[in-house]
Amino acid sequence: MKTFSYIFAGTSEISLTCLKILLQQEFLQLKGLISQTDKAKGRKLKKQASAIKKFALSNQIPCWTPSSFKDSSFLEDIKQISADFCFVCAYGQILSPSFLNLFPKSCLNLHFSLLPKWRGASPIQQALMNGDSKTGVSLQIMTEKLDAGDVIASQEIPIQSEDNAQSLFEKSFDVTQHLLKEKLLFYFQGKIKATVQNSLQATYAPKIDKKTARIEWNKENFVIHNKVRALVLGPQAFCFFKNKRLKIYRTQISPHLAGGFQAGEVYEVGKNKLSIACGKGVLNILELQKEGKKRQKIQDFLKGHFIQKKDCFT
Repeated sequence: MKTFSYIFAGTSEISLTCLKILLQQEFLQLKGLISQTDKAKGRKLKKQASAIKKFALSNQIPCWTPSSFKDSSFLEDIKQISADFCFVCAYGQILSPSFLNLFPKSCLNLHFSLLPKWRGASPIQQALMNGDSKTGVSLQIMTEKLDAGDVIASQEIPIQSEDNAQSLFEKSFDVTQHLLKEKLLFYFQGKIKATVQNSLQATYAPKIDKKTARIEWNKENFVIHNKVRALVLGPQAFCFFKNKRLKIYRTQISPHLAGGFQAGEVYEVGKNKLSIACGKGVLNILELQKEGKKRQKIQDFLKGHFIQKKDCFT
């Protein structure tokens, strides 16, 4: 079987999971890794390497962390490697035309949506917040325009009521195993022809900032519920209670109505239950985290907090 050499570009644990799937393919040969420069993280803002760079160092794989994809010395290094293609997953930066043109078999990208829907940085999160009934995984050829390249293959994933961002990423990587094992090889063998996206159907999934993550209790309960499950991996949905920030990890839509209660008021509280009135409907809080504390199930949180009906969450 003919083998194809590649360079992989990525940063996060999501990228690393994708890389490990690629490393299982016998027809592929990894020649190097590209990741972002070390980022300041944590309370002390200490610079830390990405998951991909750490993997490279521990496995003695060549790794580049360019500050720019226009850097001439970096581009020359990559050119000298003579890889057939570059594979990109969750890299988080736009690649320059001079970089994209280095590879005979192009730069390929794994994207977690059914393109052209939800182009951008947060496709799974946006699908959940939007209340979509399905998502998917697309393997595409990269172009200068964000996620607009021709699609080699895609596969649909139904979104179940109990799904959150974590479960959908797990399902997406199950699908990725199939796409990369069969469809990628078929594409290189000329058995699959990439199809042009319909840009008129494109929607955009921007990067989610912390301001977006704040819960607006005047929204309907299902809207808040969708935000919570979309942002469970970060930045978590949050609100305030008695001037303390609470990250909300898991909720449940209540069948009750919120008659006689203002949005954000405690509708019902008990030994194992905390329900909040929303703009429409009621939402049960199942897991949360108080700032400076560990994530807790609601029954454990309530043991250390005195909460009464009509208390207000903001």
